[in-house]
Amino acid sequence: MFRQHQLNKWFGKKIVHVEAPHIFGEKLVEHCKKYLPTCYCICPSNYHYVSSVFGLGSYETVLTDEFQEIYLILKEMGINLQLHVHISMIPENVSYEKKRALIYRAYEFFTKELGIVPTEIVFGWFEWDKDCEEICKKLGLRIIDKHFHIYDWWLK
Repeated sequence: MFRQHQLNKWFGKKIVHVEAPHIFGEKLVEHCKKYLPTCYCICPSNYHYVSSVFGLGSYETVLTDEFQEIYLILKEMGINLQLHVHISMIPENVSYEKKRALIYRAYEFFTKELGIVPTEIVFGWFEWDKDCEEICKKLGLRIIDKHFHIYDWWLK
């Protein structure tokens, strides 16, 4: 029997969850040239998630600049960039205010720093709740459920 990870590697090349563009940006750009995927991109609002998972030697402002640089390259290539936000594996344990702040800050990063109005969002671990649905509806974001995908950090 195949593992989900292997199925994603085979069939998920057209959708990338971008979580560490500051580390794997070159590989991501190469992959995008070849496959022209949709990229669901983590934003500086998830600084603490990125820091704990991938380790960081920089501050949030530096990370913002690094994300912006890679995402603008992808935008110039015509890659469809959308939102990827990690709330929690148990979103009900997170306050409405924190969920709203994470989602709105990601949305504002896209609109103000990248000049992109996102229309879709993928939540980390595909976990969201009614609060997230309400916040996304106000922003005109469609929540994308589970799908075959790869991660930028698999491209190393």
